Amino acid sequence: MPFNPLLFLYETVTHNYKDALKKKSLIVFDIDGTLTDSVIQHQKAFTETLLEIGVNKINSDFKSFKHHTDSFIAKEIYEENQNKPFTKDKIQKFKNGLTQRINLVNFKEIEGAKDLVEKLQKESEFGVCYATGSLRKPAEHKLNSIGLKFEEWQLVASDQIYSRENIVEAAIKSSCKNYNVEKFERIISVGDGLWDLLTANNLKLEFIGVGEKNRELLIQGGAKRVVQDLTRFEIEEKTYGQHCI
Repeated sequence: MPFNPLLFLYETVTHNYKDALKKKSLIVFDIDGTLTDSVIQHQKAFTETLLEIGVNKINSDFKSFKHHTDSFIAKEIYEENQNKPFTKDKIQKFKNGLTQRINLVNFKEIEGAKDLVEKLQKESEFGVCYATGSLRKPAEHKLNSIGLKFEEWQLVASDQIYSRENIVEAAIKSSCKNYNVEKFERIISVGDGLWDLLTANNLKLEFIGVGEKNRELLIQGGAKRVVQDLTRFEIEEKTYGQHCI
């Protein structure tokens, strides 16, 4: 086959472009309050679903629970109130009820969320994944509501995992495998809650806070950066290196 300079140039540019955009680092996004404006609606649906499956007294101070995840909090509230195990049948009824309620809501994004994630995925060396304390089906609906396309492996939820640390670890491990990266140069956790900051600290990840609601709490907890919304999101100099977990 004769040498084709145009084909050679195209292949060279394409190869260099793909190599330049190889995902060397990772951003782990929380969803509720970070990408989607959904905290109030989620808590309302969560409470209504617990009442529907028989709970008659709910501790709504969700921050007081050991793990800030739907699966753990629902189990703790149900078993304390009903004085019996949160069985597979009850768990499934809870999942179905919560999902049905969440699916009725067309959630709005935290300003700048969709543009930021798409830009990171298309134009940066940062891969993206999602680690949420929500159950999976409600989380999928929230991301779909704001028009974010994602692969199944990018999202890890709390259906089978109680601990936020374990959820984030699972998301990082999945990202290592699917981005074909043995070691990310950086891993940045992005979230709106104190539990997101504590999880990042426990795993020795960089952290960027989002939103005004918990700004002072996050700063008091040691967060170095808290942005008002995701239109103001910027990545600064590296502070940690991170192996895959």
